[in-house]
Amino acid sequence: MSTLTAAVAAEATRAAGRRSPWWFIAIPFGIALPLLITYAIAAVSERFATMETTSITVSAVESNNSVYWVINLGVLILAIGAAHAQAAAASGTTADTERYLFGSPSTVIIARSVFYGLIAAAVTLGLVVVLMTTLPHLFPVVYGGVDLGSSAGLRFCWAVPFFAYCAASLGVGLAALTGSGLTAIALMLLWAGVVEDAIALIPNGMTVQQYMPFLNGIYGTGQWLALTPPWGRSGALGYFALLSVAFLAAGIAAAGVRRRRA
Repeated sequence: MSTLTAAVAAEATRAAGRRSPWWFIAIPFGIALPLLITYAIAAVSERFATMETTSITVSAVESNNSVYWVINLGVLILAIGAAHAQAAAASGTTADTERYLFGSPSTVIIARSVFYGLIAAAVTLGLVVVLMTTLPHLFPVVYGGVDLGSSAGLRFCWAVPFFAYCAASLGVGLAALTGSGLTAIALMLLWAGVVEDAIALIPNGMTVQQYMPFLNGIYGTGQWLALTPPWGRSGALGYFALLSVAFLAAGIAAAGVRRRRA
């Protein structure tokens, strides 16, 4: 455990380096984009809902659909940032230093999953609390029913951070598995942004879609989805967690093979 703690501390020091993409790209975009999109949509919806001359009907937003962009976009950005951090550290002098300090690649890979996972969890928890407390006050007509203390809000407070932690771990594992940050990022964007939705178009696609990793994770947070996995919300979140562990283990194994060949 002391070795893992040291590896986490080492990663924190490395990530704090000048112009780190994690702090200057992933975190700012992971925070700003979900907030901007959510507030922009809320402002437009509130405007239409309060206009007397419009024929457009705007439905009130419920708690279980109030942090959609945090779950669907913010988490993915943070996972991509974690994947990039793993790929960047696995090449050059950093990899040589880590080999000397920690030996097995499992230590540093797990350390990164812990470090970036915890930060992703903290960021998404903050976003959930900020949005669910401000939206009903700023936009009472459309978001007046949003309540952080509701069952959906309370579930978001632990399930969204857990989903973010697992997604960051999956990103680290995928980058370690492929040995390429660009490949890992492209795969996550393609899979989460295109494949999981498009797969519903194939024969029996709705059945196959029930087993898609990110959709299960999103469903498990409590976010409303037209998807009903066979294992319920907590089971869906556990399914995504198991897949993230599997990718992390595969990444450790692949990194070990590359090291032996080198």
